[in-house]
Amino acid sequence: MEDPSQSPGNTPSHESASTPIAPRKLRPPGSEDTEAEVIATPAAEPVYAVTADEEVDYAANEWHEGGTGERSFIVGEGEAVHAAEKEPATKEKMSAILVAVIIHIVIVVLLGVLTLASPPPSPPQISVSSIANNTDSEMESQTMTKMQQKTASAVSSVQSMVASTAFSDFSVPTTVDTSNTDLTMVAMSDSDAGFGMSMSGFGDVSNMAAIPAGMRSRCSMSERMKRLRESGGEDRAERAVREGLEFLTTKQNKETGAFGEEYTAGMTGLTLLAYLGHCETPESPKFGDSVVNATLFLMDRSLKNDGKITNGKPGHHEAYEHAIGTYALAELYTMTKESGKEIPRLESVLKKSVGVIVDAQTRDGGWPYGFAAQGKDDMSVSGWMIQALKAAYNTGRSFPGVEKSLDLATKKYLPAIQDSEGAFKYNPDHAKGKPTLTGAALLALQIWKGADTPVYDKGFKYLTEKYKNPSPGGDFYAPYYNTQVFFLHEGPEWENYNKQFQPKLLDAQNKDGSWLQDGGARKDHQILNTAWAILMLEVYYRYLPTTDKVSGLEKR
Repeated sequence: MEDPSQSPGNTPSHESASTPIAPRKLRPPGSEDTEAEVIATPAAEPVYAVTADEEVDYAANEWHEGGTGERSFIVGEGEAVHAAEKEPATKEKMSAILVAVIIHIVIVVLLGVLTLASPPPSPPQISVSSIANNTDSEMESQTMTKMQQKTASAVSSVQSMVASTAFSDFSVPTTVDTSNTDLTMVAMSDSDAGFGMSMSGFGDVSNMAAIPAGMRSRCSMSERMKRLRESGGEDRAERAVREGLEFLTTKQNKETGAFGEEYTAGMTGLTLLAYLGHCETPESPKFGDSVVNATLFLMDRSLKNDGKITNGKPGHHEAYEHAIGTYALAELYTMTKESGKEIPRLESVLKKSVGVIVDAQTRDGGWPYGFAAQGKDDMSVSGWMIQALKAAYNTGRSFPGVEKSLDLATKKYLPAIQDSEGAFKYNPDHAKGKPTLTGAALLALQIWKGADTPVYDKGFKYLTEKYKNPSPGGDFYAPYYNTQVFFLHEGPEWENYNKQFQPKLLDAQNKDGSWLQDGGARKDHQILNTAWAILMLEVYYRYLPTTDKVSGLEKR
């Protein structure tokens, strides 16, 4: 700060003793309004008038007495002293400045040390305590809890979160009813990564490294649209997928997490596949809750039913439901394993469920209804079992018997049920094959070592002839397979199929986001068709764990 005594406005005046000095106003340092007056008189002794309780320090005010000499006074708190009796102000000021500089240097050094020693603050995330259970049976007897936490994502709503006890950390949003689900849950904090990724919108992942390389094309809007357009898809297909997912979300049972009314495990598995095909993971802001609740439902069915993922009622549907549920959980496992926050107990659930499929295969290489490896092989059931086993294979985990089982199915069973025209039979006893099952058999050959075989070539030629003018129809079972087969085959056959089929499928979507229902007796038909339609429209960018369309995985 500038010294007021050195400023031009405070320059002292010099007059002779015989000349009266006019009154002069002085201002204390730092005060603009407080005034002190120095009144000069002809008397020998100067009189100083100072405002009460204020300190004025003016070393440069001079007073001349009769011209005989110079006397300097310092006025402070109402008394005057000779300037010579006070140490020079310059020395005091220099000392004060030196002390101030030293203090500032110390403060700067301390702040620098603290900054370097303290790690940068992490964004608000979820951490899960991990308590290992020794057996799967212990898990079944425990209950889960729910907690809510606000996130810093683009979504402003509060997301419910759930975390499972296991040998690895994992946390996901959930609204599952705790009274009906036997999964171990533990509390959470804000200190660690909850899933290794975060979502920035519809199927967009901000931390792409958490997604396996082969699946990343589905996890960004720009990549999805690029793949969609390159393969002949219409831009409106992306909107149709979103609206379809929104419709399915409204059909989820909020208490159990299941979809459908009758075949809940099958409908939940298909819907979960539809979510995952659009990269809607447990941390998806819009669909994360639905993904988690569906996952927990399927895992719960397996845990309560000796590894079998079904609705709990006996019947031919059990084999279909189990295969579809296993397929969905395997794809979820593949999508989450590289995040470093694997889903607790999912691998053990998969191991048991995959084992059920391996054990249910007959010596001829197919699968009958049920799980006893007895009865006539069924191509419809076998198609889903093969997809589930390939999904399990693509997890990268070594599930016993998977490769051997796939080899037996594609090298022995499928060639044995092909007729002379190239179609594949419902079961070996039938004389002729069916167009609706040929797509299922061809997809199985494409995904496991059979795409370059005479059996495949003959079957694909038959399929091409049968579907020169494809239409969705009222049931999407055959189109679900055919769309994948033509897409994976590529070439002019795919271009012709896609050009005719895609617009019809898009036009068939209802205003509520669902797909048409043919008025059949099945309670779950609309959910079934909607999930299948979404999977068909995702084929342009979706990495199927049952295919090697995207580079990055071993070509089989």
